[in-house]
Amino acid sequence: MSATENLHRVEAILAAEGKRRGLKWAMGVAPFDAVYGTLLPVQKMRLSEIASGSIEHMMRDGSVISIAYAYPPYAIEAIAHGSEKTWDMDRWNVYARAYMRLNKALNETSALIAKELGGIAIPATVEGLSSQVSHVEQYYAQRVSHRVAAELSGVGWRGKNELIVNPLFGCAIRLASILTTIQIMRTPPSKQGCGECRACFDACSFLNHKGKLDNYREQCRRYLVYLNLDDEVCGKCIKACLKESLYAGQFNL
Repeated sequence: MSATENLHRVEAILAAEGKRRGLKWAMGVAPFDAVYGTLLPVQKMRLSEIASGSIEHMMRDGSVISIAYAYPPYAIEAIAHGSEKTWDMDRWNVYARAYMRLNKALNETSALIAKELGGIAIPATVEGLSSQVSHVEQYYAQRVSHRVAAELSGVGWRGKNELIVNPLFGCAIRLASILTTIQIMRTPPSKQGCGECRACFDACSFLNHKGKLDNYREQCRRYLVYLNLDDEVCGKCIKACLKESLYAGQFNL
């Protein structure tokens, strides 16, 4: 098959799986060497382990397919109702459970695509790690950043909250990746950006003061553990991006 045909083959799988699950989707394809070159050193090591004996082939001919499923609207609406002392945690857990559902859907879909292409699936971010580490930097070596592949493949741009912002779904998406050496058409990075928007900063004090904190991601990790939802999530910046950002009018879950 040609590069274009292989791209359409992946799109067809995603379309079918998304329809079956009632989920909207997005995808892109980035060069493997570009993704590898952008990762942190510890993540390069992890990606090399995942690629195993095919790393040289991957560096020469490989691609990283980035796939995304969007949250259903009801999940985003469930985030952070009330105030700090009166959060409706039962409702917030609707979002936490949607997070787990999307991870499961991404893992199954990425495995299906990898089988179809003879590639290697990299599952969605492992759940429950925030409470298993004593500092967020210990987390980096245990995963490969799906956001790098999503950004380089045009799934979206890197938002001010460091999440990927998709032109249709905002940052209300979850990501997984597939490594492949088949010929497949690459998709360019997005030229969009957040511009003057500060909605996520207004929703999260850690983001708003990240320039003053030693590592705001560590503060975020601790807050996720503190919330003690059904999974280690928050989502306040995601909801703000979708509902209150300068781009809210173009987002549509």
